[in-house]
Amino acid sequence: MSDSDKAINVPLWELREIADTLRMVANALESPKRESCLDRNVMRSWNHAVDLINGHSTSINESISYYSEVGQMPSINV
Repeated sequence: MSDSDKAINVPLWELREIADTLRMVANALESPKRESCLDRNVMRSWNHAVDLINGHSTSINESISYYSEVGQMPSINV
C-alpha cells in the first residue's frame, strides 16, 4: 500500500479544529485572493478539510478550483 492510499481516523472535533485554524490563517494572510503559492495551498487545504467534515469526496476539478479560483470560500454544512 502506497502512502497516498493510506487512511487514518481523526475525531470530527479535531478535524473541525484543523479547519478552523486554516480559516484563521486564511483570514490573517488574506488567502482568498490567492496571490501567492502559500495562499493557494492554505485555501486548498482548508477546502479539503471542510469537504471531509461535510462527508464529500473532492474531485480533481474541485481541487483545481480550490487552488486557483479567487474569492472561493469553503462552507461547513452544519
